[in-house]
Amino acid sequence: MDRTYTVLLKDKQLQISTKQLSIFSNSIDLNNSYKNRVSELFILDLFVYVTILKLNPLDVIDEIENLENGDGNTQTKPATEFKRPPLQGLWHKHFFCEHFLVQNIQNSLINFNLDALINEIMDPKKSDIITKELISEFSHRVINEPFEGRANSNNLTGEWIVFAKEGGKNYYLCLNTHKAGDQMIADRIKENCTRDFPFLSRYF
Repeated sequence: MDRTYTVLLKDKQLQISTKQLSIFSNSIDLNNSYKNRVSELFILDLFVYVTILKLNPLDVIDEIENLENGDGNTQTKPATEFKRPPLQGLWHKHFFCEHFLVQNIQNSLINFNLDALINEIMDPKKSDIITKELISEFSHRVINEPFEGRANSNNLTGEWIVFAKEGGKNYYLCLNTHKAGDQMIADRIKENCTRDFPFLSRYF
């Protein structure tokens, strides 16, 4: 059955058909080993991210590959099960792209003692003028080091791949932001994904 989805994003409205989503899905070359476990809603969400945010679809596909292979080869947080209704029993996994760089740096600086770093680097005993080298060191310590620390500890955050586990396999349902709210995510999955994967009805 050919359906048409309407997506509202700020000042933009997109009309997307099932046929367009099928063409898009083929263009991103999803692995046949799990392609039939990716919902149409997931493809729709990915299409929107690629179209509006200019996301590289490989940023998401790489995380799916990681999940398929045991969730080990990744710099993002490990997959986590939802523990409370309305998403209880489903899972989520972060995916990262450059769009989320600023948020990760901000997260790294929550408990960061910026005053101490300024005093350390800009110490007048070292130099009585602020040089390009001092500014470069300060930038590196504030931006690069915190980000690299999160990456090295597999703690990068981004937005969510929401998926279900059934029969030892993952079923990929949708992409969503942290701010979307659990109920809205659950409603989207119930409305759109149960026709693809009937087993999901027991979650709702």
